Amino acid sequence: MAGDLKAKHVEWNSRQYTKRRKLLPDYADENSYLIFGSDSPNTDPYNTSVTPDDLDIVIYKILSIPVYLTSCCALSSDHLPVIIDTSCRSSFQHPQDRYDFRRTDSAYYQTHLEELILFDPELHNEMTIETCVENLSGAILKTLAASNPKRRSRVDPRTSVPAGIQEKIRLKNRLQRQWQITRTPALKTEVNRLQRSVTRRLSEWRNDQ
Repeated sequence: MAGDLKAKHVEWNSRQYTKRRKLLPDYADENSYLIFGSDSPNTDPYNTSVTPDDLDIVIYKILSIPVYLTSCCALSSDHLPVIIDTSCRSSFQHPQDRYDFRRTDSAYYQTHLEELILFDPELHNEMTIETCVENLSGAILKTLAASNPKRRSRVDPRTSVPAGIQEKIRLKNRLQRQWQITRTPALKTEVNRLQRSVTRRLSEWRNDQ
């Protein structure tokens, strides 16, 4: 699980503590979870009197491979996106088939599902409830498979951004990180200029495409 959980703690690189600083670590210890934050701030407040901080964190369990978080200055928002990088054993060379929900046979779906679902189940104890839930889930999956044609995931058709624009984005990100540390007005001016230039060139390139 990842996101801004409103729980700051210096253990995951936040600048300060919040009231929830004890709840999350205690819960993680009791359930053998690990918590990670990025090494650099992932907020860039518009208010210069507010210090950048690390808000987004990752909580995971039973994962033998390391997790790395990197703040990305690619957007103009004051809440920076965070890239979560880890290893993966899954293969994406042959993507699985997906259901084409735009072509669902709604009438067949309803009729088939009504045939598979028991409308008056006897729920006397926990076991019968669990069995009923499993039957319901299985009925829905079977009905989806029967009433939806499949389509194979397409390879990403998007063309890579030209090298010149990528280089300008990297320069903007580098200056953005420097400005976060120094708060030099001249750096902020240059970052804004590069942002406008990147936006304009991306728009022109997409129009050409």
